[in-house]
Amino acid sequence: MKIETLKTVYTANLKQLRTAKKLSQAELSEKIHITEKFYSDIETGRKWGSFETIVDLANALDVEPYELFLPKGSVISHNEKRTKDLMKRLRSNFSELVDTMEEFLAE
Repeated sequence: MKIETLKTVYTANLKQLRTAKKLSQAELSEKIHITEKFYSDIETGRKWGSFETIVDLANALDVEPYELFLPKGSVISHNEKRTKDLMKRLRSNFSELVDTMEEFLAE
């Protein structure tokens, strides 16, 4: 893949993921502690951002960093780590719900 093609995929994915989460450029840049101008430069392909910025963007958009570079229509294989993370979150939320219900019923 050529570098320009990769950059085009990266910037398109950033914009699509950001808008799907209903975040403005300002909101996303604030979330990852960079300036709106710097984020705009990344999303328009003028800059890439450091590895740390790419990881921060992925985390803020709830994807793995590599997913930012996958061409549209690529099938994402959810690995065991990601599945375990999801299950851990679900268990945690379920436990909180059960605790809240028990407290309510004990009153």
